[in-house]
Amino acid sequence: MLITFSGLDGSGKSTLVEYLKESLEQDDRKVAVSHMNYDVGVYAVFRSLLNRRAKDQGHAPRDRAFENNFKTRAAKLRYMLVWNKGLRLLIYPLDVLMFLGYRFYVERMNHQVLIMDRYFYDTLVDITGARRTLQTRFLSWLTPTPNLSIYLDCNPEKAFGRKNEYSIDYLKGRRLSYLKLFSDLPRMLVVSTDQDLATTQLNLASAVKERMVAH
Repeated sequence: MLITFSGLDGSGKSTLVEYLKESLEQDDRKVAVSHMNYDVGVYAVFRSLLNRRAKDQGHAPRDRAFENNFKTRAAKLRYMLVWNKGLRLLIYPLDVLMFLGYRFYVERMNHQVLIMDRYFYDTLVDITGARRTLQTRFLSWLTPTPNLSIYLDCNPEKAFGRKNEYSIDYLKGRRLSYLKLFSDLPRMLVVSTDQDLATTQLNLASAVKERMVAH
């Protein structure tokens, strides 16, 4: 079974991924957790190599990419390569192929539930801004459909308060892109993380167990 988490930085993805992992393991299920940007695919390898080269040089958030708010030229170059939309577009199909192999290994051979912290849907928002173009529709069609896709919907001001990395205006625009993309996708579970953590965890656990029974 494949479960994916998407949402703004500061929406609570890492916290809820860890909670769900522990919850499933308490039910005697084997679980594997991976991060889309760091663990799976060509882009993850490419990014890891650049991170090693630029270690401790620092970089600025995406919404400040061309304002020269970088500690070094190397950090700026690394940033521009990592977030290059054209490059990521070219790599996308290769990442899908590599992910299919990884998913088969985790689910079929290891008999584990695979939880993804971020997914190709987040990449689509990065690359296309969720604009309804032929390119977006093709990439959406190409993307493997999870058994359960979870979008953590969060007020941009609250996300900014939890993780002060991107501007509120940037987060507002990104939230609209997520909502636009997910309005066209089937089986998307929207979970609000504006409420207290305990309530969010209970709602999440209940929804996941319901889907797993159906699966």
